Amino acid sequence: MSNPLFSLWNAGLFSALLLLSLSSCKQDPKFSISGDIYGAEGRSVVVEKSDFAGHWIPVDSTRVSSTGSFSLKVASPGSPEIYRLALGSSFVYFPVDSVEHIVLSSSADKFGREFSLSGSRDAERLADFEKKLQKLNFNNPDSVKAFKRNVYSEFIRDGEGSILSYYILTKTSGSQPLYNPADPEDARYYAAVATQFLQYRPGDPHAGMLEQVSKEALRRRKAADGKQKVIEASEISMIDIALDDEKGRCVKLSDIVGRGEPAILLFSMMNEPESPAFNRAVSDILKSRPSLRVYHVSFDEDRYAWREAAANLPWTTVIDPLGMHSSAASDYNVATLPAIFIYDRAGNLVDRADDFNDLSRKLSKI
Repeated sequence: MSNPLFSLWNAGLFSALLLLSLSSCKQDPKFSISGDIYGAEGRSVVVEKSDFAGHWIPVDSTRVSSTGSFSLKVASPGSPEIYRLALGSSFVYFPVDSVEHIVLSSSADKFGREFSLSGSRDAERLADFEKKLQKLNFNNPDSVKAFKRNVYSEFIRDGEGSILSYYILTKTSGSQPLYNPADPEDARYYAAVATQFLQYRPGDPHAGMLEQVSKEALRRRKAADGKQKVIEASEISMIDIALDDEKGRCVKLSDIVGRGEPAILLFSMMNEPESPAFNRAVSDILKSRPSLRVYHVSFDEDRYAWREAAANLPWTTVIDPLGMHSSAASDYNVATLPAIFIYDRAGNLVDRADDFNDLSRKLSKI
């Protein structure tokens, strides 16, 4: 006769082994994106994810089949996120919440301009928003204002902190932001979405960024009375900046400017493909003008990578992780990077350079 205790132990062991087997086979949740891109047969498509600093990091890739179809499975994000599918230098953006299956239909010649998305409500609404945005005339301020109000009512107001709201709020067309937190009217939209995220998704990493941008916008509005804005005119007094250098020391622009020698103020991102060429150009300028002072503001979010790069540069480099949303970018009307400003020996902002050749010409007159 079999021992009932042994049978019970044996059954328990089997259950434990079965549970272990199931858990060891368990895979991380994934979302998928598939569909058809007509005319892209044999070409590579890449899924990319933003790193919050404006960089897009490749996640996975595949080739479009001979029939124009493709399919990819990617590990789901910890919180809702925006991804994009790249075909060459054209992109289709799409939101992912968890284990969704996004379906894309487009063509190679109109990729990024004409497409359909399905599989989730936010994906369909994002495609709808993009179609409306493409019809907007940015040269008509009244149309832009009306468009933003309508977009807020249709896509954002009842979003409850959706990733679509975040995407629309931070959307740029070319180098021009749709909603600019430096604009007091647009700052209200940022505040509204930040409130949504803090209420409905307090642990979402986007919530902290939106709250920080909103607080910075409020601080700028309070400090705006009587403060001059930089324009491309001549002889404007210095607008100071105070940021940390690679050693963690707070360095002011006023520590560099107005010390009896010309100075240049630079805005860029250190960890970009074009950064080495940019830094070589600065070095060449300093070789011809060794007394020139340099204050270099980097809009990098990755402090470690920035610190490693900045440590090798023989000029003052500071970091502003708020990037294009910072008060410095607003005060100096920085819309594209890199940006170059020139201060004279007395500490007056006298010009803005389009590039380093233009900088050399203008420095020769000081």
